[in-house]
Parts: sequence; C-alpha cells; structure tokens
Amino acid sequence: MPVSDVRTVHVLPKGIRSVHKKYGLWICKFSRKGIGEPVRPEELPFRYFEFYDLSHLFDGKGWYCPSNGIIRKVEKGDGILITPGTKHKYAGNKEPFIEDSISFCGSLADHLYNAGIIRNGIIKIGSVRRLLPIIDLVQDNSDISQIKANLALQNLLVELFLENKKFITVSEGSPLEDLLGEIKKRPDKIWDIEMMADFCNLSISQFKRVFIKRTGLTPKSYVDNFKMQLAVEMLTDNSKTVVNIASELGYSDQYHFSRRFKQIKGYSPQIYRKLFIR
Repeated sequence: MPVSDVRTVHVLPKGIRSVHKKYGLWICKFSRKGIGEPVRPEELPFRYFEFYDLSHLFDGKGWYCPSNGIIRKVEKGDGILITPGTKHKYAGNKEPFIEDSISFCGSLADHLYNAGIIRNGIIKIGSVRRLLPIIDLVQDNSDISQIKANLALQNLLVELFLENKKFITVSEGSPLEDLLGEIKKRPDKIWDIEMMADFCNLSISQFKRVFIKRTGLTPKSYVDNFKMQLAVEMLTDNSKTVVNIASELGYSDQYHFSRRFKQIKGYSPQIYRKLFIR
C-alpha cells in the first residue's frame, strides 16, 4: 500500500490484558451511536486501521470506498467490515452516518479472516443494534465479562458470515450485473480479481463461482475478451493506431496489448486489420 495514498492511520491502542492474549481476541475500542457527518468522497482522505473494525449503520445513509476507488452506497441496516492495513474511507451521504462500532484484534480474529469469515466490505446486519450487547459486556472489566464479550463477538461474526452467505445465494445477480455494467462503461480500467470481488462484496472464491455461473468465463477471460472485441471495432477506424487503441483500453504498453490480442484473436492487430477489415 503506497504510504503517500494514506493520510490517516488509526493505530492499535495499548492495554491488552492477559485474558485477551490467552483467548486470542481483544476488543480494543468501541462506540455507541457515533455520528459521522456527510462528506463527499473526494473531500475525505484514505485511511487504514491497525486492527479489525465492524461498523453498523443503524440510522442515516452513507457511502463506502475501498482502495479501488469505486464508491458504493451504504444503507440503513448495512455494516462495514475492515481488516488491518486495508485502505478505505466511508462517511455520511447527504445524511449523518450513525453507527455502533467495535474494533478488535488477536490471533483468533486472524484465523477467522484466513477462513473467510471476516472479509472487507459491506455486509447486511439488519435494523437491530446487534453490537450493543457486546459493548455492554466489554465495559465490565472483569475477566469473565471480557471472555463473554469475546465469545459474543466471535458468535456474531460467524452469524453474519452465514447470514450474508444466504443473502448472496438469493440475490447474487444484482452486484454482479452492476460490475458488468461498470466494466463496459470503463474499458480503460485495469481490473484484477480482488477489485472485482470487492466491488461485488464477495470473497474471491465466491466471486469466481458466481461470475462463471453468470458468464461462462473466468473474470480475467471475460474482461480480456470484452476488450479485444472492442479493439476489433476500433480497428475499423483507420485513423486509430495500435498505440491509440492500446491506450484507450488501459494498456500502457502496446506490445502487451498486441500479444494479448493475438492470443485471443489469432493474429496481431496489424495483420487482423489487413485480413478482415475493409
């Protein structure tokens, strides 16, 4: 992550106790009814956390922007999960962003992340303020209450994962259709698998499955074939050079573009133009 792209770093607080180290989970910060004022995305710098963070927008409206720069709406009942070191920003959208939030860290959180239970992006939480019982527990400093808070957070994260997995099965077409539309609107954009999965708010494995089911192609093959078909249309305009076409399709290197074109179409752009375009 380029440091120059991030102007705000939220550092991990001090004060972890033995009970948290042994359990592998520490709720290091929390907030009830935090209010974020409306801010336009271009006015807010990117930031990253040195911890995991779960935010629940229980009132108001918001937007969320990950490192790929694609802005998504956050509606009442949505949550935002952020993992350590992930560049992002979010705020209110014409209305305040009113949230409950819990920040946490530890080896157990890392295991949940590696298992795909914790992932970056927008999730569905619902209208009930489900973080409040955990916040109530963690405010009691006794070891027993801290363990109960950790267990409640662990259970909530697993519940949210399973609930959102069901939601994906029911409505998996909608974010994917938005992505396909975005690819067509921005042929100059270079997409990687992580950016596309993040846009659809899916894990990479889930995204691949849904994408192939919808298109019959892997994400990379779909984008490459789409761009090369556009390239064929552009080749009909004799005023456009191969350098021009490569640039319009997001390739900084015309030779990379030409190699990819030949892999898909069987001929270099120059020969294709001579053989098939009149």
